[in-house]
Amino acid sequence: MIVRLHADPIECTGCRLCELSCSYFFYKSYNPKAARLQVVRYEAGVDLPIACHHCHIARCQEVCPEDAIQKNEKGLVFVVAKKCTGCGACVEACPFGAMFMHPTLNIAVNCIVCGECAKVCPVQTIKYLTPDQIAQRKRKPYVDAIERSVINQLGVTPVHKL
Repeated sequence: MIVRLHADPIECTGCRLCELSCSYFFYKSYNPKAARLQVVRYEAGVDLPIACHHCHIARCQEVCPEDAIQKNEKGLVFVVAKKCTGCGACVEACPFGAMFMHPTLNIAVNCIVCGECAKVCPVQTIKYLTPDQIAQRKRKPYVDAIERSVINQLGVTPVHKL
């Protein structure tokens, strides 16, 4: 089963250790621009690592003129570096902004779910989860909000909170 990188933007501190760990793991260089995931700052205090979603129908793969983007037996999208000409079509096509051009190698790179970034995250917000686990995490805040609303409106305490 495929897993995806998941990070909570509220928990992420924006320290960028994940980028440094990633670039060092793959290229033996501490260069955040060479990382296969990128931390995006939306506003002060809201940062989020962006990584490949390994789409079932990968637009990046469809537009690659060299057939350099492929999938393995687990459904993970990856770039065959020897085939990549650095045209950037995949970078433009990715709807999540999760395909990147390496700054010196002139090839496309993406997260291949190696797990190195999760090992160094000081707040452990980076996790590798299945799509079902991600959906469950997304539902929890909504369920909690509904519960708080019901408690406030009815003035009661749910049995499981006693």
